[in-house]
Amino acid sequence: MKLKKSLLLVVLLLISSLIVFGCTKSVTNTPAVQENPSDQLSIVASTSWTALIAEAATGESVDVIAPVELRHPPEYDFKPSDIVAVQEADWVILAGYEGFMKKILESNSIDEEKTIQIRTTNTYDHLVAQTRVIAEKLGTLEIQQSWENEFTNVMNSILEQAENKEISQTKVLVHMHMADFVRSLGFEVLEVYGAEELSPAKIGELSKLNPDLIIDNYHNPQGIAIAEVSGVARVELRNFPGPQHKSIIELVTDNATILGLY
Repeated sequence: MKLKKSLLLVVLLLISSLIVFGCTKSVTNTPAVQENPSDQLSIVASTSWTALIAEAATGESVDVIAPVELRHPPEYDFKPSDIVAVQEADWVILAGYEGFMKKILESNSIDEEKTIQIRTTNTYDHLVAQTRVIAEKLGTLEIQQSWENEFTNVMNSILEQAENKEISQTKVLVHMHMADFVRSLGFEVLEVYGAEELSPAKIGELSKLNPDLIIDNYHNPQGIAIAEVSGVARVELRNFPGPQHKSIIELVTDNATILGLY
């Protein structure tokens, strides 16, 4: 009886040892869990303008379809690699007027759920509103709020300069695509031009309004003849950020600097 008990005890000890050894071997061979780099958002934007708005909203690096160096990015003709970039992106940001984006989206059955269309106007209210739209979709509201606080401080500084320089008394002719920004700063806008090619008669008519300044559009300048006829200064502002702009705030402050307000 004692012998049977002893044999049973030995068997139990052997089984226990095998179980422990097996478990130990399993644990030591399990690879360590690592962070997945693909957790980072993959965002593609149509132009530098939509890209920097998206970066402000998310804090993420955003890939751009139309080359930043282009003077008028909406006229870009896309490449096959651009289609792949849009297909593989988690999110696609666009403004809606980019013909090349419309072709890519419609021809390749891109999921509408991952596209976000925003309004591209460089006024304080619109930029804040559009960054919030993106941030709500992508869950980056805290990042957007931090950016918004910085942008608010910058705009307050610009508007303070505008008030100190009494720009409400500065009469301007402004290109249609710069009109909202210029009005938001407080300039007196005599008339907006650029909806169509300016005829000699229209150039003469605008010149007779006696503007103090002509605020033109870098991407499609049409005020050169008006400046020559009226003999007043002309400046060009940008809507689409260039290679020198690392943020949408930099673009706004550059435009404000050209106007003597930053």
